[in-house]
Amino acid sequence: MQTANPLTKQFLLAAKYQEIDALKQLQNSCASLTKLGDFVHQLQKERAMSNIFLASKSLQFNCELKEQITVTQTTQRYFYNSLKTTFITDTSLNGHSRLYNLISHSLQSLDALPSLRYQIANQNITPVHATQSFTNLIAGLLNIILEAADGANDPQVIRLLVAYFNFMQGKEYAGQERACGAQAFAESKFSCEQKQQLAHFMQEQENRFSFFSEYADNHLLKCYSSLIEHPVNKQVDQLRSLLQKLDDQNAQPLSQLSEVWYEVTTTRIDIMHKIEQNISDHLIDSAAMRIAGAQRKLNSNKQILSSLEQEYIPVSDGQLALKIGEPSNSAVSKLSSNKTMYDLILEQAQHIKQINQALLDAKQLISEQKVIHQAKYILIEQLKISEEHAHKQLQKQAMESHSSLYAVAKKIIELSECE
Repeated sequence: MQTANPLTKQFLLAAKYQEIDALKQLQNSCASLTKLGDFVHQLQKERAMSNIFLASKSLQFNCELKEQITVTQTTQRYFYNSLKTTFITDTSLNGHSRLYNLISHSLQSLDALPSLRYQIANQNITPVHATQSFTNLIAGLLNIILEAADGANDPQVIRLLVAYFNFMQGKEYAGQERACGAQAFAESKFSCEQKQQLAHFMQEQENRFSFFSEYADNHLLKCYSSLIEHPVNKQVDQLRSLLQKLDDQNAQPLSQLSEVWYEVTTTRIDIMHKIEQNISDHLIDSAAMRIAGAQRKLNSNKQILSSLEQEYIPVSDGQLALKIGEPSNSAVSKLSSNKTMYDLILEQAQHIKQINQALLDAKQLISEQKVIHQAKYILIEQLKISEEHAHKQLQKQAMESHSSLYAVAKKIIELSECE
């Protein structure tokens, strides 16, 4: 007769403790993403206001822009505090160097924000260049969500993070549309290139929200319906139609409509922000539910293991069989009557196997999206083009080579690494 190795029990429980700790870290990361979303929301507003201010030669949104900058700065401080609390701790996330590098790169880019504001205040920058600067800053922040999803270890939460990222991307395209239209109305003219931009922003919103719908659960789809069914969409469509009637030679002054456009599109984007907040709350709640479930399983395993503190007889196939004998406690008997140490280990191994397969499926999608984004920004840097043109270039190459966007993007990254 011999007793079970106590180290086996310790490692069995340690595996579950590790799972719970990882879920808690993920929950904290999701909470930090809420602050990121709030900051991005205010940056998007500041971008649109800056466009009207620049296009109107300081005649419009002078006071409003100053007030908005104060709001943006406040949310930026909250975001920074959240990052520090979540990631710069004694129990910092292990194996997440890419996420940390991405955060540091985004923070470094944000150091240029005061200089950008100074140029805007002094009319030393065009609306197009100001928009591009804001858009690059926001893109860096949104990529943090994608990297956080890649570092997550729970398939259910990963799916929600993918839905969250795509919704945020759709909202960002709505924000770019707001900035583009605001400039057009403020200048009372709209070039063919700007019209193509607007069409691109509208199409990308549709694409991203469609992607979001694929990965959202019923709760989030119900939240999303509040945007689909809102009457503000009709007002936005009417103003979109009016924009399409503008051209480079438009003689009718429509600068006052820039404020109408801003208010209407902001109403729509504010609804998106509420949905975005619902998604982040749902993420935190889902992580909490997964933690509670893992904790219940841990407690159950502890109770069963406690009942197995008896002598074990090794059997030929390597399993550990409980020595014949009825436990004195009837409640424990129900728990352990058909459970051995081997059963618990096997059960946990199956659980890990299922999680790993689901993780592989979810992370494949994240990997593809990251590659496409990386390729886009390589094109933006090398060719000095906009995000819209980079996206079109990828699509064109994909069509010409009869390949997927992912395959083309991967090739671009490989070529850039060889240079």
